[in-house]
Amino acid sequence: MLTASIETQQIFNGIVQFISYMVLAVFAENVVLARALGVTRLIKLVPDHRAQVWDFGLPLLFVMVLSAPLGWAAHNRLFPWLRDYLPDWLPISALRPIVYLTCGVAAMAVTWLLLGVLPRKLRTGCRSQLSLATCSTAILGTLLICSNQNYTILQSIAFALGSGIGYVFAVFVVREGRRRLRSKAISSIFQGLPSSMIYIGVLSLAIYALVGHTVVL
Repeated sequence: MLTASIETQQIFNGIVQFISYMVLAVFAENVVLARALGVTRLIKLVPDHRAQVWDFGLPLLFVMVLSAPLGWAAHNRLFPWLRDYLPDWLPISALRPIVYLTCGVAAMAVTWLLLGVLPRKLRTGCRSQLSLATCSTAILGTLLICSNQNYTILQSIAFALGSGIGYVFAVFVVREGRRRLRSKAISSIFQGLPSSMIYIGVLSLAIYALVGHTVVL
């Protein structure tokens, strides 16, 4: 009975930890507003219709989640093994971007197959955006953050899932802000991209205030 209670508590703690890391990635560590990753594509997605946003957002979400365990395996299994075989002039850190990009490509191949279960119209749209989603700096940045923070495989998956959701969340927040910034009270010089960049900057400062910072002397 005591063993079952302990196992239940461990499962509960695992679920709470998973949700907390996911929420952390959506808000406090938002991939766009806190890390400025994938901003270029976000600016292009904001004027698009909602269907086009999901055509990019769904593949991004799938690739992020699927590449997270691969990135964890590379950081904790592959890199320690490679250190014994690399020459002194080639640090392991130089291989990290290439390896993580390879993880993203492998996740893209699996995502291509998984998208086959979607309705034909949505499937076609998502597959057309799959390569752009995979090459997004949001994917590589998320993998690098997970490795730098030494997240466990569960934490990495939760953070990747939250990062994907957070990216889509940022798109809709910026879109709503851009719609409101079309007011005639705003000078024509600042309408469009300038006002959008200022709006994103203000949101980023708000997120940064939640996270906090430390001045290193």
